[in-house]
Amino acid sequence: MGLIHEPNTTQWRPGDLVIHDSDAKRADMLMIILERDATGIFRTRYAFPWAQPRPWRRKIWRNTLEWLHDPARFGIIVPRLAMSSSEHFQYRPQHHQSENYPTPSPGAEAVTVVQPDGSTKPEN
Repeated sequence: MGLIHEPNTTQWRPGDLVIHDSDAKRADMLMIILERDATGIFRTRYAFPWAQPRPWRRKIWRNTLEWLHDPARFGIIVPRLAMSSSEHFQYRPQHHQSENYPTPSPGAEAVTVVQPDGSTKPEN
């Protein structure tokens, strides 16, 4: 089966959130880049495993670059998780993000906010 959309050309880094060409273009279908091997194959997993069918929840997927698209291309706004050494480590939430009212998980539990330094922000 071929690509549905034009091939991706963005060079992803570990920690980047992407969306697979064949997946539904929804936020719960985002994948996180785990690593890229010497042959150029990306290892990914779903960022929200609880939203996936049980067999996919722990699965590590192997994808080539052209299949892994920028979520913004489909109107899904996500923060950049991986930062290059040239980027500032100063993170400021955008107006559409809310640290005080995070998106709840399916069980109505609050989602912990993770800061760029790896620490977590306690819920109010």
